[in-house]
Amino acid sequence: MGFGVVSILNAVFRRAFTSAGLRPSSAAVDADTTLHFWAHPSLLPNSKSNTKNGGTKQQRRPVVVLIHGFGPDPTWQWASQVGPLSRHFDLLVPTLLFFGASTTSAPDRSDAFQAAAIAALVAGVEGPREVHVVGTSYGGLVAYHLARALHVQGQGGGGWRVGKVALCSSDLAKGPEDDRILAAKGGVAEVTDLMVPTDTKALRRLMDICAHGPPKYLPECLARELLRKCFANQREGKIQLIKGIATGHGFQIAPLPQEVLIVWGEFDQIFPVEKAHKVKEKLGEKATLEIIPNTGHLPQQEDSKLFNQILLNFLLPSLPISTSTK
Repeated sequence: MGFGVVSILNAVFRRAFTSAGLRPSSAAVDADTTLHFWAHPSLLPNSKSNTKNGGTKQQRRPVVVLIHGFGPDPTWQWASQVGPLSRHFDLLVPTLLFFGASTTSAPDRSDAFQAAAIAALVAGVEGPREVHVVGTSYGGLVAYHLARALHVQGQGGGGWRVGKVALCSSDLAKGPEDDRILAAKGGVAEVTDLMVPTDTKALRRLMDICAHGPPKYLPECLARELLRKCFANQREGKIQLIKGIATGHGFQIAPLPQEVLIVWGEFDQIFPVEKAHKVKEKLGEKATLEIIPNTGHLPQQEDSKLFNQILLNFLLPSLPISTSTK
């Protein structure tokens, strides 16, 4: 039973991606690292989709990079966004290292290293392009570093420029004390025991903390299959990523050169909403903050309609999106 439900959900979310025009692919970004990703055909290597009959190039659309957080496959995390976004942008949705099929033999486990891998992937996109960066939770940490890396690359004359940055439920300033508080909230000794659960009891605790309205009933067979499918793979690597956040945050968070949108759930228990105001303060006058009511750590899933409206209005200010956006 559990296997059937998870397989159906996986197919539904993949279908959302393919219906939005995205296709799965992978690329070696260096000798040690290979990234799996979903993208519109115009962003794939050797694509001919930018050329009309007779060899005339079409106008290239801006690119949005969507970076997932801890948890299930990125198709699960961004299924509600790829359709509305694909009407205006070409999308690139990487699978972070130690998630899914993305792999590396390099020893670095920092979020900055994740960003460098994605920057190398973006560097292969044919210009000129404008690139926007969107990240949720851990993916927001990666997005911060990616925005900086792409800004440097763009100044080097890459034929494209960095547009805007959106950070969702992402505490850039988190530290060891925050991890201790979260671990205590989850009733575990270490935050890794909560974020990378080893049994269904821990998985249920994580789901209760992540969502403002978690499922009232989750059959044990389905919980076991979710655990096996979404959390068991490359578990040790994911633990090292969490530790890499703490060791890599000796840097001072500075304002980004781009406009920044910060989106937060009103009842986020992973990163409480007061952290949103601290992140905004550190990112300076170019940052704006939107709090989505009655949501937890996953506002892009818990209220995708409002989240999409906020995100599209930020990325496309000349084309206001009404609350009817789906």
